Amino acid sequence: MGVSLYYTSLEPVPLPVAEAILAELRQSAGSQPWLLCEPPDFFPQEEDGKLRGGSKLNLHPWADEMEEAAAIPAERNDLEQLARLLCDWSGRHGITWELSVDGERLGRIVDGVCQGDVLGMLEAFADVAQYLGEEYPREEIFHLQDDTTNSPPNPGLRIWPGPESE
Repeated sequence: MGVSLYYTSLEPVPLPVAEAILAELRQSAGSQPWLLCEPPDFFPQEEDGKLRGGSKLNLHPWADEMEEAAAIPAERNDLEQLARLLCDWSGRHGITWELSVDGERLGRIVDGVCQGDVLGMLEAFADVAQYLGEEYPREEIFHLQDDTTNSPPNPGLRIWPGPESE
């Protein structure tokens, strides 16, 4: 289960424009570490011609993921980069994007500009992910310890009745 950021054009996008956007994505695939969210991805266009896509958010990156991403120089965090791409396509191709997170509307990108507090909300997601990744590493979440002698025994799954232990 995950939380995803969705982006949908309000109007139909001509097929040549959609293909140009997808080609740009393929060309720039390796230039961003994409730690805080998955790279932009678009679903096949439906009959209404609208362009729809989504990026799964990583609201709790592991410490090792954060270290790997830090080794790749990037001008922006992933969510800022995603917003920049959507703004760029909006400005160049006249696309108005509607952004939402699992059904909750965040706002729009119109004429290449984020409306309202879209950037602020994306920044808040990035801040939460950064905080959780730094303050709650994997070991603390799963209570992994070298000494497991104090751990309660794993009860196991019982599919059928068996003899009762005394």
